[in-house]
Amino acid sequence: MLSSIILKETIPMAQEAVVTRRRSSTWEQLRTQAHDMTAAFAVLRSRRVGLSFRAAGESYAALAALDKLESDTFLFDAHLSLEEMLALARKLKLGAVLAAPPGGQSAGFSVHELRGEEKWSGSSTVTILTSGSTGEPKAARHTWESLSRPVRKGPDGAAPRWLLTYRPNLYAGLQVMLQCFADRGTLAIPDEDMDPRAMAQFMCDAGVQFVSATPSFWRRLLIFADSDLLKSAPLVQITLGGEVIDQPLLDRLKQYFPQVRLAHIYATTELGRCFSVHDGRAGFPASYLGKVLPDKSELTIQDGELLVRSANSMRMYDPHSGQQSLGADWFATGDLVELKEDRVYFVGRRTDMINVAGSKVYPVEVERVIRVVPGVSDVRVFGKGSSVAGELVACEIVPAPGQDPEALKMRVNQVCRSALSSPQQPRLIKLVDQIGLSAAGKTLRSRTS
Repeated sequence: MLSSIILKETIPMAQEAVVTRRRSSTWEQLRTQAHDMTAAFAVLRSRRVGLSFRAAGESYAALAALDKLESDTFLFDAHLSLEEMLALARKLKLGAVLAAPPGGQSAGFSVHELRGEEKWSGSSTVTILTSGSTGEPKAARHTWESLSRPVRKGPDGAAPRWLLTYRPNLYAGLQVMLQCFADRGTLAIPDEDMDPRAMAQFMCDAGVQFVSATPSFWRRLLIFADSDLLKSAPLVQITLGGEVIDQPLLDRLKQYFPQVRLAHIYATTELGRCFSVHDGRAGFPASYLGKVLPDKSELTIQDGELLVRSANSMRMYDPHSGQQSLGADWFATGDLVELKEDRVYFVGRRTDMINVAGSKVYPVEVERVIRVVPGVSDVRVFGKGSSVAGELVACEIVPAPGQDPEALKMRVNQVCRSALSSPQQPRLIKLVDQIGLSAAGKTLRSRTS
């Protein structure tokens, strides 16, 4: 799939394929790199190969080359050291690692051969590595068919300009790349440490039209970026995913960008894209339950948990990753939901639950209440260890400019006492400059003792 896109010669070769703040690569340069790498890495044909994958044109060229060579490619986070990649490759019984050059240089991938390679399929599969709850990586094996099936092609010659906010080696990052490249567009890649003000400027300079990002990304951008600059970006569509999307954020985005199409997508690494919502409301219509959706998935609820059956799901977990592959027809997502009239709303992740003396508290429910308190710009709710109750509810709040700290805390406490049960009420409130995000752009839910 990727090789057929990048190596196709009918693309306007002078058109930008990848742009960063410092440089850009045209489609001709990307195609030339992919051709050269296909020849240079012929020894990797039909083998199990780890690819150090970062957000850069040469990484996409390398991935296209491995696709052309029908290799089974394992996408490694480029932040891993060579030693860490080689150790992981040995655990997964790979035959080689294709390592990116150090320090973000533009060229110079090197092949590191390994012993003990497991038999390869030669099917041009793509394995996505994500962190499991035990800390051991889960290795979800996809085909290019399962990865590309959700792609929605635009009109010929549209050449859309997409912003990449996700890690390129994860499912969401691959989806953005495929959606952009399938339409012969331009992928705009910001610096990893780019602050919201610089991000807004980059979006304008790069002419970004489409942004797929987490709600946490957008909250931070709306709080800290220059509003006039942000509104001047030529946006056509905003797609949200990866976390629970609440109504205040949807409303604020619509207020900021009244002409922009808003969508939120539900997808997981294992299941692929499952469904999308375009009506501007949080949650999803109850009518989605019990039927085959346009994304070839089916939804049901069991004991308050969303279960999904998806045609876009991975093929299997790699046998050497230590994970059990999907055996059941329906996949338990770990996302808890509640049905209210004609709508299904997300309550939170089962793993995020805070146990307060036996009472189950879900951070998202508490955040919904605090987030609409006047003077609150953003909030993170998490569990803090307690010798008496097991855990207590704690929260970090980003105050709006000009707020009196004590008055704001008092206001939050008053609202929580009137709107939340006793176990749900935060016992610890801390004001912070910004909410910490994970590498995937999501609000961190780590507990503290």
